[in-house]
Amino acid sequence: MKQNWIKLDHLGQFYAATNNENNPGVFNVSAHLNEPILPDMLQKAVNDLMQRLPYLNVKSTRGFLWHYNQMLAKPPIILNERAFPALCRCFKNNHLMRFIYGEKSITVEVLHSVCDGRSLAMVLISLLARYFELPGNSINKEGLIDCNAPMHTEEAEDAYLRYADAEKSTSDKIKEVYKVKYEPVDVQIKTIKFDLAQIKSKAKAYGATITEYIMAHICNEFAKQRKADACNKPITVNVPIDCRGFFPTKSMRNFVSNKVIVMPEARDFTELIKGIKNQFATIDADFIKSNISDMERQLQRAWFVPLFIKNWVMARVGEATAIGSTTGFSNLGLIKLPVELQGRVAAISFALGAEPNMPYQFACVATGNTLTLTATTTAKDTAMIKHIENALKDSHITPSP
Repeated sequence: MKQNWIKLDHLGQFYAATNNENNPGVFNVSAHLNEPILPDMLQKAVNDLMQRLPYLNVKSTRGFLWHYNQMLAKPPIILNERAFPALCRCFKNNHLMRFIYGEKSITVEVLHSVCDGRSLAMVLISLLARYFELPGNSINKEGLIDCNAPMHTEEAEDAYLRYADAEKSTSDKIKEVYKVKYEPVDVQIKTIKFDLAQIKSKAKAYGATITEYIMAHICNEFAKQRKADACNKPITVNVPIDCRGFFPTKSMRNFVSNKVIVMPEARDFTELIKGIKNQFATIDADFIKSNISDMERQLQRAWFVPLFIKNWVMARVGEATAIGSTTGFSNLGLIKLPVELQGRVAAISFALGAEPNMPYQFACVATGNTLTLTATTTAKDTAMIKHIENALKDSHITPSP
């Protein structure tokens, strides 16, 4: 960081360059509480947290060569959900992280130019800890961001830059994929809750992880729609990958890569899951380093290209990436709450914003024994989401030998 300016990491640069009303790059994480929200106390908690995380309390600034994040002196003002619907607007000349509250909910929403999903989940849980700490409750903040502790410079590092390797390169991209035929409408958000233990048990019966199991159902329903559309193009799912599982960092900024999963042309559901599992098995440290190094190398080559040209190029790259994916699915996994908060939080949800050329985006997160799946869509007909919900709630398990 130089004074109050932060140079964006490579994912941040991409989203800052392509940000517009149709491709906002917005996502959020929400806490659904068992008690009404006290707005004044929430604002105080936000103030304290943003003072502790100044590198996330930012607005976007255009330079001649690059976008930068400029740290702000004042924290964002909390917004009531009745006046500010989630995932529906871009951030312009203002805070890139916003806090939205409902009667019993708190949502933290951000642009990908600031941080990734894992970091945003940490922001939300740390905010909850501070919110419930303010009235005098004792909260165990181990593993969270403690508002009473000093800022750690490692939290603001660009982890991509530390682990990039100029000798690594990525694999070829898929060019043509199946796209759902749909009538567009404004963004719709559908949230579905499942018993985590039941979903885990069903996935285990197929020798799969929860991510692989849910993705198989998503692919299966898209395959039925593809058949109805008489299309033979492949179905692909863009899956974000948390790089922290491969390379250690305390960064609260972006540090994710991605893997495009191609749906296997399987005879049955068991074979479908096996094909998906085989593709996940190829994700290792070399694969991650190859992905992050390729983008870092491209950005270094474009260092002296004026920003207006870079914006145009990145916008074309963004369009090509979206065209190469049928849908997206992200799983934040199990969020562990401090013991003192477990009786106060009913569920956590995670939602991805709409992307161009991808009318459906799916995201899930779990806390306690509740798994919450959120579908974001710009399609008028949401029948596919209902089909996926019914398939996941079906208790009949028939894995092949």
